[in-house]
Amino acid sequence: MDQAAANTLPDFTGRGYLEVLRTLHEALQPRNYLEIGTFDGNSLALADCAALAIDPAFPFADIELVRRIVSKPRLLLFRMASDRFFQQHDPCALLGDKLQLAFLDGMHRCEFLLRDFINTERHCARNSIIVLHDCLPVEEPMTDRCYLAQPPIEPHREYWWAGDVWRTARLLRRARPDLSFTTLDAPPTGLVLITNLDPGSTALSDRYDEHVRTMLGWSITEIGLQQHAADMQVEPTTNYITSEQLTTRFWL
Repeated sequence: MDQAAANTLPDFTGRGYLEVLRTLHEALQPRNYLEIGTFDGNSLALADCAALAIDPAFPFADIELVRRIVSKPRLLLFRMASDRFFQQHDPCALLGDKLQLAFLDGMHRCEFLLRDFINTERHCARNSIIVLHDCLPVEEPMTDRCYLAQPPIEPHREYWWAGDVWRTARLLRRARPDLSFTTLDAPPTGLVLITNLDPGSTALSDRYDEHVRTMLGWSITEIGLQQHAADMQVEPTTNYITSEQLTTRFWL
C-alpha cells in the first residue's frame, strides 16, 4: 500500500481504554457489570461489583489478575458465544437487577456487535451505559473482517485488529437518534459510550437483516478514517478525567 495515499491516522494520544473504564467504575459505582469478550481479564478485573462475563474461552494467566477478578461479591463466567448466552439466560435474573454498565468487546464483526447491543440494551435501564470497543480504527488494514488478513501500515500495529465494528457504531448513530453517544479517543481504537437507552425499542431488531445489509455496503476506503472519526464526533478523554466530569455527563 502506498504510504502517502494510505488510509491511516496517527495513534490516539488520550488515556488508554482500560484507564477510562477504571474511571467509569470508580466514578459511577455501578451495582452490576456485564462484559462480552473478556480474553485475559484486564477489563473484568476493574469491576468491584457483581459481574457477569461471557467469552468462548477465559485464558486467564496472571495470578494477581485472577485474584482481583474473583474478589467480587458475585462473579458469573459463561464460557459460550454471546448469542447462545442470551438465548438461554436472563442477565437481570442472574444479577438481581437491570444491567448498569456493560462493555461489549466480543467478535469484531459488525453484525455480531449489533446483536450484542440489541441483546444487552433490552436488559438495561434508560440511564445505564453500554460501552463499545474498537469502533475507531486508525488504519485500514485493521478493519478487515478476518484477523491479520492484511499487513499493517505501521509495524507497531501488527496485532491491532478492530474488524469492521466501526460499521455498527455508524449504524447506531443513524438508526437510533434517540440514543446519547460519547466517543472518546482512548488508545488504541477508541471507546463509544452510549446511554439514554430504551430497553423496549425494537427499531434495531425489527430491521436487523436490513441494517446488516446497509452496514456491509459501507466502505471505509470511500468514507475515510478521518471522516469516520469526524462523523463519530470524537472527544478527548481528558474531558472526562474526574468523577465530577463523568457524573455530570452520565448518571446511574
